[in-house]
Amino acid sequence: MKAMNNKKISIIIPNWNGKNLLFNCLKSIYRINWPYYEVIVVDNGSVDNSVDLVKQNFPQAVLIENKKNLGFARACNQGAKIAQGEILFFLNSDTEIKNNIFEPIYNFFVNFDKVGIVSPCLILPDGSPQPWAFLKKEGLLSFILRKFEKQNFIIKDKPIEVDAVSGAALAIRKNIFKQIGGFDERFFMYYEDNDICLRTKKRGYKVVYYPLVRVIHLQGGSLSNDYYRKKFYYQSQNYYWRKHFGLVGFLIRYFMAIPFRCFILLKLKKNLNRKKAC
Repeated sequence: MKAMNNKKISIIIPNWNGKNLLFNCLKSIYRINWPYYEVIVVDNGSVDNSVDLVKQNFPQAVLIENKKNLGFARACNQGAKIAQGEILFFLNSDTEIKNNIFEPIYNFFVNFDKVGIVSPCLILPDGSPQPWAFLKKEGLLSFILRKFEKQNFIIKDKPIEVDAVSGAALAIRKNIFKQIGGFDERFFMYYEDNDICLRTKKRGYKVVYYPLVRVIHLQGGSLSNDYYRKKFYYQSQNYYWRKHFGLVGFLIRYFMAIPFRCFILLKLKKNLNRKKAC
């Protein structure tokens, strides 16, 4: 007789050469004494023995082994296809869980049927909230104003409806995920989270930032220090703008962003050359 599925949340973790981070992430999850979750690790062709680490230390996790790096979005879609939970919780391998966040997230979905996506507050290693973990408004005016802000405001005492949240820790109803076709795999990395949030909202569901639940994001600020990853980020940003705002909206944003992008890339390029010279 086939056992009844009792999984409420499927935690899907894409991984690429993040063995040590992945170990700590999984270890933190399996400390949680709550029987209604499953963990699915999707390895994108790692060469650092990440796969062996999962097999040897966390045999209870479901493991998908890709022969090469298929990208974040495609890896998440692979995990979603075999997930048993009602809620899909996409989680970066560079995160750690300190307490049972899964039960309150699940209950939040149960209590608010118009909510499609929930994201916890992301906390940096120093204990401060991660900047830009969510976007309150996604529009041209907001895009302009963000250039003059250090970070978006953080509300600590209640959930708030937003336009987009970070994919580092993003929970979505599985039925909605299927309705909208999952992550757009044309995003290899970056902006797939903004994209799925916007498509969820277009279906009439809310995207909620839930600061009462917290996840530690160990590398939440690392992107700005990497020249090549930043270039990848801007490529995904261009595709996102073109997809959702049309040619005119894309061109306005693109030309407004050129000075800022050039400044950032030149700065990072100098740092990269300085490191190579050492």
